[in-house]
Amino acid sequence: MRILKNLFLCWLLCGATAEAQTTFTEQLGKEEAGKGRVVVRQSKEIDQVVNATVPPKPAAKPEPKAESTPPKPAEHHENKPKPATHGKGYTARSRHKARGFRICIFTGGNSRQDKAKAQQVGQQCRNKFGELAVYTFFQSPRWVTHVGDFATRKEAEKYVNLIRREHFTYETRIVASEVNLPD
Repeated sequence: MRILKNLFLCWLLCGATAEAQTTFTEQLGKEEAGKGRVVVRQSKEIDQVVNATVPPKPAAKPEPKAESTPPKPAEHHENKPKPATHGKGYTARSRHKARGFRICIFTGGNSRQDKAKAQQVGQQCRNKFGELAVYTFFQSPRWVTHVGDFATRKEAEKYVNLIRREHFTYETRIVASEVNLPD
């Protein structure tokens, strides 16, 4: 059955649009006797993705030639790319995986409410401690939220005390984990 569905999708995406040079959405909207009617309302961008049509690119304007000046000798620190920043306090940098410690700030059940609560507690931690990475995941049979990537237990203990003082979670404990440490 799955093979038939895949073949049908391939036929729809590849072969069906060849009829009379109509697009997939036009094929769907075509009215035929004894069949239902399909109305498709979507943005121009989505229509282009669905129908695999690409708008023509505008002609590139030639850039004015700059006066020729001798290149400056590059200094060592200019060759390094600057790290990208992502939001409050977080900077992307190269990392490697190692054994370390994280702080568990939430352990719940397996319901949707527990998932929402795990994400909420993680967001509260992210708002108060933007420098800590937040990891919300399902570890059977419960939702769990861990924060931070610490090489030593002592580093993690400093943040445990800070998190406890904020009182946004009743649970703070250090757990051994595989962490992402900076190079």
